[in-house]
Amino acid sequence: MRTTAPLTLLVVLAQALSPGMSIPPGESEQAGKTEIRDVFDDVQRGISQGNVAIFSPHIHSQVRVTLHGGETGLYSANQAYYLLQNFLRDRKPVSFAFTTYGESESTPYGTGNAAFTFRGVRQHAQIYVALAREGGRWVIMLINIY
Repeated sequence: MRTTAPLTLLVVLAQALSPGMSIPPGESEQAGKTEIRDVFDDVQRGISQGNVAIFSPHIHSQVRVTLHGGETGLYSANQAYYLLQNFLRDRKPVSFAFTTYGESESTPYGTGNAAFTFRGVRQHAQIYVALAREGGRWVIMLINIY
């Protein structure tokens, strides 16, 4: 019979000594990554469909938003919802997919390319979304569409 006590102790010590630990004690690393991926999947689906409501539950109470040719600033979740919804109403999404994910422990991020139709003209944009751990869950802290 194999014992896992030394390995468990090593993992617990590593977590305790890691500054900015993003996964709370008792939560597996895989579960944390799954939750992060779920947030990014909701953002991708919401932007692709032009429906902010799909990912709005993940928006932090104070989120930094930068929009191409538009607003930039720190907004409440409610303000950000309407700002993004108006942006996506005016620019009809043609396609969007995250192409790169950053595996930072404290601030995971995703970037991808999007195409929109704005006044009959196709526009391309880069989208950057960063998350942070807040109240035991991953939330969107930053959305850049430029």
